[in-house]
Amino acid sequence: MNDIICRLREQYPPGSKIRILEDIDDPYTPKEAGDVMTVFYIDDVGQIHGAWKSGGSMSLVYDVDVFRAL
Repeated sequence: MNDIICRLREQYPPGSKIRILEDIDDPYTPKEAGDVMTVFYIDDVGQIHGAWKSGGSMSLVYDVDVFRAL
């Protein structure tokens, strides 16, 4: 398994919280900076999946989206 994926899974285990630091301009589920996600899992390509406080389930991409753990 990719070292980056392993590191992400260690840093963001299921149940951890992530806050986005920049808006995500998605045409279907836009998210504003400050929104918080509860992590469900990280898939084999490194997308972080979970539930958003504002609703929805859009994933985060570790090398594209700007976020930090809470």
